[in-house]
Amino acid sequence: MIELGSFLCGLGFSILVYYRSLKPLDIPWLKKTAYIVFTFIGITGTLFLSGVLIAHFLRKLGFIAPK
Repeated sequence: MIELGSFLCGLGFSILVYYRSLKPLDIPWLKKTAYIVFTFIGITGTLFLSGVLIAHFLRKLGFIAPK
């Protein structure tokens, strides 16, 4: 559940970054597409990985039950 929450937060933040900073850019469409892909992978992946690590350590410490 923590992993899903962090993934959804990353996806939402990636969409926010797209609308606030990438969409208004006046650059060629291929370059803009590359920026969008790398931004979505980077932000969503980082937040998902942090959620996985947090869930792992909480399970290891016994705060949440193992799967």
